[in-house]
Amino acid sequence: MVKAIQTVSIVVFDRVKDSYRFLVLKKKGSWVGWQFPQGGIEKGESAEEAARREMKEETGLELSELHKTDLKSDYWYTEEGEKVHKFVQFWLGKADSDEEVEPSVEHSEARWVSFEEAVEMLKYNKEEFKKAHKMLLER
Repeated sequence: MVKAIQTVSIVVFDRVKDSYRFLVLKKKGSWVGWQFPQGGIEKGESAEEAARREMKEETGLELSELHKTDLKSDYWYTEEGEKVHKFVQFWLGKADSDEEVEPSVEHSEARWVSFEEAVEMLKYNKEEFKKAHKMLLER
């Protein structure tokens, strides 16, 4: 049997002077690496509601802006012997980099970094991130 999961990932940014800064979280648990806030869409919840909830749960921060993008990805993995097909919808979310980030129990650290640093640090979704960055520059 195959299980399908709908999720959201939020490319969190703030504009500082002439450039953008991005919030990345260091995942711990089943794998270790840097990622954006993300998580599943719960039953009865819209994708936008899920993005705002996941942001609050994983960072303690509220988003002042949230924009759906046309960026998507999907991948397969096995969990407890069951094949899982995970679908990810990417959002652009603005938060205040001066506010204190409170990483959730899923993460050991949070950092605001430059575009170049984020590209180096991210374990997955680098191409989607590069496209999201381009969208920001073209706004």
